[in-house]
Amino acid sequence: MQLTAQSAVPLLKAWTAAITRRGRTDFTARGVRHLSGTRRLRGAQAALVATAALACAGCARSPCGLNVWAVGVEANALQRMVPGFEQRHPGTHVCVENLAWSSAQARLLSAVAAGDPPDVAQVGDTDLSTLVTLHAIIPQRPVAGDFFKAALDVTRFHGRYYGTPWYVDTRVLFYLPAVLHRAGYRRPARTWNGWLKQLQAVRRILKPGQYPLLAPINEYELLEVLALQEPVPVLRDGDRYGNFASPSFRAALAFYRNLFRQRLAPRITDRQLINLWWQMARGDFAFYVSGPWNIGEFRRFLPPRDQDLWMTAPLPGPQGPGASLIDGSDLVIFAQSHRQPLARAFVRYMVENRQQARLFELTGDLPARHGPWAFPPLAGDRKLNAFRRQLERVQPFQKIPEWGEIMHGMRRMSEQVVIGGVPIRAATEQLDRRVNYWLAARRQILREAQQKRRARTGAKRR
Repeated sequence: MQLTAQSAVPLLKAWTAAITRRGRTDFTARGVRHLSGTRRLRGAQAALVATAALACAGCARSPCGLNVWAVGVEANALQRMVPGFEQRHPGTHVCVENLAWSSAQARLLSAVAAGDPPDVAQVGDTDLSTLVTLHAIIPQRPVAGDFFKAALDVTRFHGRYYGTPWYVDTRVLFYLPAVLHRAGYRRPARTWNGWLKQLQAVRRILKPGQYPLLAPINEYELLEVLALQEPVPVLRDGDRYGNFASPSFRAALAFYRNLFRQRLAPRITDRQLINLWWQMARGDFAFYVSGPWNIGEFRRFLPPRDQDLWMTAPLPGPQGPGASLIDGSDLVIFAQSHRQPLARAFVRYMVENRQQARLFELTGDLPARHGPWAFPPLAGDRKLNAFRRQLERVQPFQKIPEWGEIMHGMRRMSEQVVIGGVPIRAATEQLDRRVNYWLAARRQILREAQQKRRARTGAKRR
């Protein structure tokens, strides 16, 4: 699908307005979010963010040989990593701008519209398709290396790679081994039905006010994983229409709803938690589906004597070990950059094994390549091992610009089902109508592109 500059501008303005209207909690890049209840910035990370105002201080001292935009903790980590690149390229000064979490995507789209984007930027996986559609970034030749296959697949559009995976994350089970042992099990089940039986067994031994599972209703990742493992996708006809009313998704939603109906999980949001890590350590919850940032949070907020209380395991699936979603961020190069050879060199440098390990040390972000996992501090870490194994069984989401909005629509729908008691059939049919409305512009663009292809084909035949 090709967009002309004239047709792309209205679409760009519409997306920018929509992002600004939804704000930081409703539309942020996957892999660079989790401000609410999941990836909070604390401790050493908060100290890094506190230096954001100085992120481009060096730009005033010498002209920028390369402009790089990144977000939050990763931007501050880049500030500590670029000296190595500058030493390898004498005379080059890299300016890193730290974008605010609340406006990162809108800033990038505005810069593209103004014709003044950076040379390189960190872009969340879900935002990549928008930049590809607008022809704002250039294809990249895959960097030679052992990237996780799913991480590369996220960057692939029309047979070409438009980004280089920088870091990845996924979701696994965090659990309390001692509680599971008391319920009569040695390890988490490998199937959803087996896991449901474990949750029911754990519920029987817990005290009043304690629950087998924490699944905050304002976090949609658990439902997304359940849907991801179903055989039928949630969008149909080339991602033109919603398919949430399919029997497949309804079965996943029914399983999710029953977790609350059976009082296996409390009907709360993450904002109602006092302290997730302390509450889980004392046994308020036995299971929690979350991402790699919580490895560092558990280690930071629990004393050394409590570190053996928790463990991680890959997710179960319908018939055995199941797939999980894949998130992360990619490094992209903008088409309007006049320093593309240097930008390519910068991207290659940042995904070297040593730099991937360094990024993990600074931020806790998981390497997108297999190589760094063979060396400390990742190698030998039993709690990180579950993430390493899960990354072999992950699936990318639909690569369309509207995906973030669709997932937040799914979250709101699930709240209506769990809290409001709305029947599953009515809720999913209503969501399909909303999704079809959100995808109307996509259908129109694809329709126009198809008509142009037919017109060109007819002209050639004549």
